[in-house]
Amino acid sequence: MAKVIVIDPGHGGLDPGAVGNGLQEKDVTLAIAQRASYFLRQYGADVRLTRAGDRTFSTDKHADLNARAEFANNAQAAYFVSIHINAGGGSGFESYVMTGMADEEAGRRQNIMHREVAEAFEKAGLPDRGKKTANFAVLRLTNMPAILLECGFIDRDEDATLLRNRTFIDSIAEAIARGAAKAMGIFSSPLVDNPSPNQPQVISKYYKDITPGMEWAAASVDKLFERGIMRGDGQGNFRPFDKMTRLEAAVALNHAIEYVLKQLSR
Repeated sequence: MAKVIVIDPGHGGLDPGAVGNGLQEKDVTLAIAQRASYFLRQYGADVRLTRAGDRTFSTDKHADLNARAEFANNAQAAYFVSIHINAGGGSGFESYVMTGMADEEAGRRQNIMHREVAEAFEKAGLPDRGKKTANFAVLRLTNMPAILLECGFIDRDEDATLLRNRTFIDSIAEAIARGAAKAMGIFSSPLVDNPSPNQPQVISKYYKDITPGMEWAAASVDKLFERGIMRGDGQGNFRPFDKMTRLEAAVALNHAIEYVLKQLSR
């Protein structure tokens, strides 16, 4: 049975997180998490996201953080990776484990994860701010080894420019997936590089259930994801043949309107 890894995109819903340079932390963390989950599944991991869209468990901050940890605990996850974007003067990448855990399993995994992600930042010209510890709720309340990643500074022009870049987002997501896979001892050549005869060929950048025969729609599905108009279930599936509920239709229409308004305001 595949080990469960929970990826936690920070903030969401009415909580935008840090803001700057026209970006909101909640949007960037979700973009990184969605791509990291896709790459990590190629190593055979069972990946769960605490949120697959623009929402939180609760509008109460403490209740929301508790629920994120509870989500991972209930899933009996083997690893918890929380993704955030920094602000407040600075640049680059830093990672955190729970205070007192630097010499425990969480610290061993931090060494591996940090090395992979820091290298991606350094290749882009942003500094490695180092491995740190903190008493963050999601690190304290999770039962499994956990790490929190601060991926750049949203209020610094140089960092923000990269955080808008799809190639940079992918490089960070790949590094997170590679780091988690190495930390969990499941790192090998990604499954998509060596497909089995029964493994369907994936033709979407984001969804494993967009397969041959759907070429006519694959590009549109990916564009909707990139524009934030319509997303899948957070587990790498678009659910192409499911009926859309009125709630899902309302969300997609609202995202489409917001996207058009943003384009008109430029």
